[in-house]
Amino acid sequence: MKKLIIILFAFALLLGSANVVKSQTENGYVSFTALSTSGTDTDYLIIPSAVAIVKNYAVTILVVPVNTSGTATVTAMPQYSLDGSNWYDLQAAADTVNNAGTVAIKSYFYTDAYGRYYRVKLVSSGTGVTAFTGKFGLKKPNL
Repeated sequence: MKKLIIILFAFALLLGSANVVKSQTENGYVSFTALSTSGTDTDYLIIPSAVAIVKNYAVTILVVPVNTSGTATVTAMPQYSLDGSNWYDLQAAADTVNNAGTVAIKSYFYTDAYGRYYRVKLVSSGTGVTAFTGKFGLKKPNL
């Protein structure tokens, strides 16, 4: 009986500490919600069910464009927020990920990312449709 109680207690602790509601986990990756840009458009690659990140993690972001039609030009700008409402650029200038139909996969790595929320701003111009996927990852916190 004592062993059963210990096993049940350990199982309850395991369930209580699981990160089932978190979409971002330490040393793990989560996929951004896929989307498409078309014509003159501004869209955002977002993390589904995002939760606030409370430590200073190294952050990796991968943006994967696919030109599906036309000759759009699309730029990507990683952004962070401390409150989920006010967003700030993570770098000085946006990167071109689709240049008139020629796409380029873009990878970002920030060793000291203090934001609590992250997304990628995509700005499209010209004619055409570009489909986007990508991943967001957290590395071990910087102490």
